[in-house]
Amino acid sequence: MMPPLLEQLEKKLRAAARCRRYPEVTRLTAEFGEAVRAYAQSLPKSDPRVEEAARKLDDVLSWALVMLYAARSSCLAELRRVTAANRYSRRYSEQSSVAGVRLDA
Repeated sequence: MMPPLLEQLEKKLRAAARCRRYPEVTRLTAEFGEAVRAYAQSLPKSDPRVEEAARKLDDVLSWALVMLYAARSSCLAELRRVTAANRYSRRYSEQSSVAGVRLDA
């Protein structure tokens, strides 16, 4: 079982990643990694909880990375849709140039 501090940091990190709060994700990633390191160093080397902590760190950070890749992909798709829509909407909103002939010459 993981210490309550690690569980709390994990929950905060996951929530920040889901909500796309990137500065918070960066900060919490560092905090979570440091907390896992400190926890693992406080245990005897042969303790199975050291390996469990390492697995947990890998799982949480891998999950966060996938979430960030998915968010990036979603943002890119949205930007492409907006760019395409903007390109077509400008054609209809701009006044077209009409050739004119001067008759007073």
